Amino acid sequence: MRSLSPNRLGVVLALTSGVAFAVQPVLGQLALDGGASISGLLGWRYALAAVVLAAIARRGLAAMPRRTAVAAFGLGVVLYAADAAFFYAALERTSAPFATLLHYAHLAVVVGAAAVLGRERLDARRAAALVGVLLGVVLVSGGGTPDAVGIALALAAAGAYAGYILVSDRLLRDTDPMAFAALLTGGAAVAFLVFGSVTGDVVRVGGGLGLVAVASGALVGSVFALSAFLTAIRLVGPGTASLLVTVEVPAGLLFAAVALGERLAGPQLAGAALVVGAIGLLQLRIRLPRPRLAEVRPLPVSANGGEPVEARAA
Repeated sequence: MRSLSPNRLGVVLALTSGVAFAVQPVLGQLALDGGASISGLLGWRYALAAVVLAAIARRGLAAMPRRTAVAAFGLGVVLYAADAAFFYAALERTSAPFATLLHYAHLAVVVGAAAVLGRERLDARRAAALVGVLLGVVLVSGGGTPDAVGIALALAAAGAYAGYILVSDRLLRDTDPMAFAALLTGGAAVAFLVFGSVTGDVVRVGGGLGLVAVASGALVGSVFALSAFLTAIRLVGPGTASLLVTVEVPAGLLFAAVALGERLAGPQLAGAALVVGAIGLLQLRIRLPRPRLAEVRPLPVSANGGEPVEARAA
């Protein structure tokens, strides 16, 4: 059985992580409706994920340079936790689809920065895929409540997420992605659990359904999806990985329709199809046939070393 090339493996990991990421907002919304707090739900999720990841990647953690380990943990405390906090705060001010739309503004930042920094080349195919994904997200998201604070919070989440991806790309060059994810989620867990302890919300996880959301978020959304996405960043680059993971959009629509009973309108279906088409475009390798040069053969030369036979006959 042939093994996947690094590029193909990165594509598969980015796509599967996007599907796994799509499950979490649905379970999280159900838990929040059941009385969970953001700090309790996310704090225990990231804490459980950090413990599991640390157990799996203990060798990678031992081999990681101290500077990289400190940077990864700090990235979790600051940018990774900030992204989640800003996004969930935006959900309290505006609709989830509208907040998701604004959050995908990070794509333009990541793809553009990757090109400027020389990490990836922004060719016509990537540019077209970026436009297709953004248009598809607009159609999927539909309308939203134009709350100024909600808009600002969602855009702040997008900025934090873009920064987290770009910094991770630099730190992951010679680092085990699962060990990196253990420190990242550990930092985020500390941030949320400390905040929840101060506010008194750390124990509010939303009952039995909340515990399911915590366990699923830790094992599916962090242990698998996060480590797979970080590996994809290292294999295919931050811009391509960020574009591919937007398969989360159509997958999220499907999960929301099944679990929450949300009906899909025509524009949403068209937007989901546009995202999938853009992802397909990103994987095309267009090869134009090379023009064949006419074969040039030397003219025969006369025996006495003079002019070529045909030229002399003329």
